[in-house]
Parts: sequence; structure tokens; C-alpha cells
Amino acid sequence: MKKDKQLKERYGKLAENMVTYYDHLDLRGLDDLDDDAFAYILAKVQGVDMLDLNETDITNQSISLLTRLEYVKELRAKGCQQLDNDCIADLDTITSLEFLHVRYTGITIDGLLQLKSLINLKTLMFSAEDVESIKAKLLQLKAMLPQCDLIIDAKRYYFNAVELFIQSIQKQPYTYRLKIKGQRLDAGWSHWLIAPSDNYIEAAAQGPYTVDAIEWVEIDPIEKKSAGKETDHTAAIIKLLDSLGFPYMITDGVISAYLVNKEI
Repeated sequence: MKKDKQLKERYGKLAENMVTYYDHLDLRGLDDLDDDAFAYILAKVQGVDMLDLNETDITNQSISLLTRLEYVKELRAKGCQQLDNDCIADLDTITSLEFLHVRYTGITIDGLLQLKSLINLKTLMFSAEDVESIKAKLLQLKAMLPQCDLIIDAKRYYFNAVELFIQSIQKQPYTYRLKIKGQRLDAGWSHWLIAPSDNYIEAAAQGPYTVDAIEWVEIDPIEKKSAGKETDHTAAIIKLLDSLGFPYMITDGVISAYLVNKEI
């Protein structure tokens, strides 16, 4: 009861004047904005295009509160030091998110790798002490969120397109073979394709070869299942190749992808 009275005294006028929907709701200037204050102020709100909570005292509890809103498109929580990976499950339900800023929080790359549902996310800003040590995890994250730019400590992180291609096809039910420059295409089909080291590609039946030695990668998109059933994954593969800017041809249902060693 005492806390309710304090909240009313401190934030009552603001709470009364809140509306249902906001283009931009900036709460950075409120001293000591914590979970209780945030919940009190947000009582009437149902949707926000841009919500700015930078450097406030909110915790994971406030992220949970956001899940009741109809939408939040941009969430800025830079410097909210009490946020950590325990809020990821709630963040992952806010599928309207297009922009997420969690730099200088306790959210790590391992937490971000649990964001499975944010298909609309276009920009993700976060911190990392040693970017090189998490390179493999960054590739996983980009493969999960191919449409999303990753901004690490205020700098956009660029990916090698070939490495991202290899990461994106891991555990996919495709088969592959490599056309090596100056050699006939007579190798058997492989069920996996990996990058055993920088600038090398290896298939189960071929390699490793340098990327420059590979003329193209053939991909059979047909997944053969039990009882003679098949699933055609051509559309998914073409979407990936288009996103990477890799030229390709389709001949008798087989996709020939021309790898381009570039940063994206």
C-alpha cells in the first residue's frame, strides 16, 4: 500500500496522461525507473513503435511485462545492467520486434542464440568482450537471423559469405558434390558439407579443397523419406543463395551454386 502511494505521488500525473498507442515512448529521463514504476506507468499502454528504456533500473521482470502488449517494434535497453539471459524467453515472444538494443547488459551471445522466433528483427545491437572467440557462435546467430544486421559494440559485424553458406546448410537434408576446376564432375553425392578450416570446403566424398579451387557446388534439394516419399527444398535453398548473392543455375532439378568469397 505504501509503495502504491509512493508510485502515485511520483508518477501519478504521468500515468494518468498515458495513451494506448505510442510512436515513441522515451522513459530514459525518469529517475530510478524500476520494474514497479514501469508497470505503473505502462498500465494503459497496448502498443509502442519505439520504446526507449536505455540506462534505467528495469530487470527481467519488465521484459516479461512487455509480452502483454500487442506489439513493440523497437526496444532500446542499452545499459540496463540488471537484464540477463533469463529474459530471453520473454524477448523471443515479442515477435513484432524489428530493432533490439541490449548493449552493456548481462545478455550474452549464448542468450541471443536462443532467439528462435524474431523473424522480423532487422537490427540487433549487443556487446562482446572478445569477438574473435565467438566467431562460430556469430555465424550460428546470423544463420538463425539472416535478415538481421548484427551490431557489436557500435560496429556492424560483417560475415564471409562462404562461411555463412556452410553454417546455414548444417543439419539440412540436402546432398552435395563439388565441381573442381579442371576436373570432371564424377564424384558421388555427400550428405554433409563443412569448412574444416579457413578458406577450405570438404564434402563426405571429396576434399578438402580451397574455395578458389571449387568451380561450383551442386545441391540436390530432394529429401528422400520413408515409403518413397520426397520433399523438395528448392525454394529454401534459392532463398539462401539469393540472400548471400550467390549466382546459381538449376538443371534437371539440381542446383549449381557459384560461391563468391566476399563479406556481407
